[in-house]
Amino acid sequence: MITAIPASVLLAATLAAVPHLAGQEVTQDDPNPFAGFETLDLPNGVKVWFKRLAGAPNVAVSAVVPVGSDADPPGKEGLAHFTEHMLFSDHGGRTEQEIGDAVEGLGGRRNGFTYTDHTWYYVTIAREHGLFAIEWLAGILSPHAMEPDVVERARDPVQNEIGARPRELFDHLRAALNPAWMMRPGFWQREFGIPQLRDPFPDEWESLESITPEDLRDFQDRYYAPGAMTVTIVGDLDRDEALSAAAHTFGKIPARPVHRRETTVTDPGRGWEQYGWRFQARVDYESRHKLYNPTADELLAALFIRDLLNRRLTQRLRFGERKAAYSVGANLTMRGPAGYLGLTSAIDRDDYAFATGVIEEELDFLRNGSLEPAVFETDRAALVERLRAANRTALSLNAWTLSFFHDAEVFPDFPDLLSFYEDISQGTVASFAERLFDPSRRVLTVTRPQPVRQEVMVAAVLLLVWITLRLMARLLTTPIRMRGILYIGRFRLPVVLRGLYALGIATAVVVLARLVDAAYDRLMSGWMESIDHYAVQAGGGAVMVVMLLVASSLLVASSPRRILLFADHLRIKSRAWRSRILKPEDIAEISVRRFGDAWLTRDVFRSPPLAFGLVHLGICIRPHRGRSYFFRSRDTKELAEVLLDWWEGGSDVTRTSHNVK
Repeated sequence: MITAIPASVLLAATLAAVPHLAGQEVTQDDPNPFAGFETLDLPNGVKVWFKRLAGAPNVAVSAVVPVGSDADPPGKEGLAHFTEHMLFSDHGGRTEQEIGDAVEGLGGRRNGFTYTDHTWYYVTIAREHGLFAIEWLAGILSPHAMEPDVVERARDPVQNEIGARPRELFDHLRAALNPAWMMRPGFWQREFGIPQLRDPFPDEWESLESITPEDLRDFQDRYYAPGAMTVTIVGDLDRDEALSAAAHTFGKIPARPVHRRETTVTDPGRGWEQYGWRFQARVDYESRHKLYNPTADELLAALFIRDLLNRRLTQRLRFGERKAAYSVGANLTMRGPAGYLGLTSAIDRDDYAFATGVIEEELDFLRNGSLEPAVFETDRAALVERLRAANRTALSLNAWTLSFFHDAEVFPDFPDLLSFYEDISQGTVASFAERLFDPSRRVLTVTRPQPVRQEVMVAAVLLLVWITLRLMARLLTTPIRMRGILYIGRFRLPVVLRGLYALGIATAVVVLARLVDAAYDRLMSGWMESIDHYAVQAGGGAVMVVMLLVASSLLVASSPRRILLFADHLRIKSRAWRSRILKPEDIAEISVRRFGDAWLTRDVFRSPPLAFGLVHLGICIRPHRGRSYFFRSRDTKELAEVLLDWWEGGSDVTRTSHNVK
C-alpha cells in the first residue's frame, strides 16, 4: 500500500500545483460527469488528471504516452509494441505473473494498447484498492532494465499476438513482387504527406528477432520520459490521498529530456474521388473529410459534428420512411496531427441517389447553419443526454484518454466535453464545418455492384483472351513454303535445362504481370478511379489483360524450338508462331563447341544455351547481330555437317568452322 509522505512534500508537489475545487465534487447523479477534473503537473513533468466520482464502485487509472508504432525504426517494426509488452514483464524482483496477479487477484483488470501515435496503459479495480492501482501502474511505467533473459521470454508472446513467423517461399515472393517503389502512396501519405518509412510487407519475424535489450531501453528512455506522460485517475477516491499517491509514485520516475516524435502534415489542396465496382448487393459509400493540425476546440467540434451526423443520418436513412441504408454513421479517426471525419454507409443499390442526396443536404445544413433553430436545439439536447448517460463510470470517462485526449500538447487539461456540447451554437458549428467540408478536403470512395453477371464477365474475359491470342498469332506468324526444304532439326533440351527455362519463363511472366498490374494500379489511382463510368474502368482492365497477354506471347514466342534449312536461308522456328530467318551472309560462325566455349563466355546472358555440351558436342550458330544458338538435336553430327556444307557454299564471307568429330 501507499505510505504517507511528508506534508511539506505534499504541499510543494501537489497542493500548491492545483487549486482546490471545494464544493465541486461530482457524484454519479451530477448532471455533468465531465466536470470536476483537476490537473496536477508533477515536478518531473508527469501530468495528472484527477476526477472524484463519488459513489463509483470502481477506480480507473490510465497512463498514456504520445508515441506508437509510427516511431518504429525501419527494420525494427514492432519496437513500440514490444516495449509495451516489456513494461508488464519481470520488474522490481517480481515475475510477470506476480505483477499481473497483484491486480487480477484483487478482481481488477489491466492491459496496454499500442496505436500508431500513442500507447495507453490502464488498470481498473474496486475503489478500496484504488490507491494500490496508482502505485501498481507507476511501477509499470517506471524505467525497466530490459534484462536479456526477460526480453527473450517476452519475444514469443509478441510474435504470437501479431502472428509473426519465419518467412517461407511465398512470403519472400510476395515481398519481392511488392517493393516500396512499386506501391502507390497510401491514404496517409497521399493526403497528409506522412511518409511511408517501412516496407509494404515488412518481415515482422525478422524485425522482432532483431530488437535487442538496448533497443528497448533506448525506446523507453527516449519516448517514456515523465514529461511525455499523462496519468488519469477517475473514481471514488479522496482527492488529497489520490494526488499524494500520484506524486509519491509517478513523481519518483527520474526526469529526463522529452523526445516527441514530430510529424509534419501538408494539405495537397485538392479533393480525391474513387469509384469502383464489385460483385456485391449494395453500394459501399465513404466520404472522408480531412483535418490538419486541429486545435482542441476543433477536435471537440468535430466530435459534436460526428455525433450530430450519426443521429440525423440514422434517423433519415435507416429509420425514416424510406429505409435507404442499413448502416450509416460518422467516425473521427486521428493519427497524430492528421485526421479525418468519415461518413460511411451501406446503401441499397436502388436508393443511392436518394441517400447521397440526404447526406449532401445534411452537410449543407452544417456548412450554412441552416437547420431550424428548434430542430438544432432538439438534436443538441439529445446528444448531451446521450453523452451524459454513456459516461457514468470511471472507465468510460478514463477511456477518452485512449481515444482522443491522449496528447497533452493539444489538451493541457481534461476537456469538459459535455459543457462544450451544451454551449456550442449552430453558428460555431457552421464556421468549423465550412472548412471541414470544403470539397478540397474531401476523399470520396464509392463501390457499386457490378452491372453484369458473373458468367457474362467470365465469358467476356475468355473472349478477350481468345481474340488477343488469335491476333498475336496472325501478327507473329510468317507463312512458310515447305517446298525446297533441305533439313528439319528439333532442338533437344536436357530435362534439367527444360525445367530451368520453364521456371525462368514462368518467373518472367509473373514479373511482367506484376509490372503491368503496378502500372495499371498507378494509372487507376491517378486517373481512372476518379472517373465514375463503368465502361471506362472496364476498358482499362481489358487493356491491362491485353498488355499482359501480348508481353507473355512475345516472351513465349522467343523460345527456339526447331531449325528449318532451305537452300537460301535457315529458319529458327520458335515454340509459338514466330520464326527468325538467317541467310548465309547473316551468319558469322557455325561451329561445334563444348561446355566452356558456350557457358563460360559473355554471350551466355544474351544467348542462353540450349545444351550443356559436357559429354557431347553442341552446335553453335552465331549471327553477326542478335542472339546466338548453342544446341543439340536428334543427330547432332549429321545436322552439323549439313549446316557447314550449306553455309560454306552459300557465300564468300570469311567463316570460322571446326571439324565435326
